[in-house]
Amino acid sequence: MSKKAFGDILWAALTTVEQWESGECSPVGMHYRLLLLLEQEAKNPSFHSALRDGRAADPLFVFYRLLASLFEGKNAAKETEAPNETRHFQKNPFQRSA
Repeated sequence: MSKKAFGDILWAALTTVEQWESGECSPVGMHYRLLLLLEQEAKNPSFHSALRDGRAADPLFVFYRLLASLFEGKNAAKETEAPNETRHFQKNPFQRSA
């Protein structure tokens, strides 16, 4: 994953990610919390599956997966199996109501 893609997931500029990497500054606030969530979800097999999903190219998809555990409790990002074996979220907070 590129630094730019990583920054997009964390909603951080490329220069910010480079400053974190060089030790020039440390993540704080929202960025720090997202990094903690990323570290936590990295241990979750369903998160690894989500990263292999074609939709993972969209930073909002990964961002949603990180935040889902905060909104849906311990059984975060509940998914249902579709007939073609792609996974779909039961609820998507970014989808507009019709």
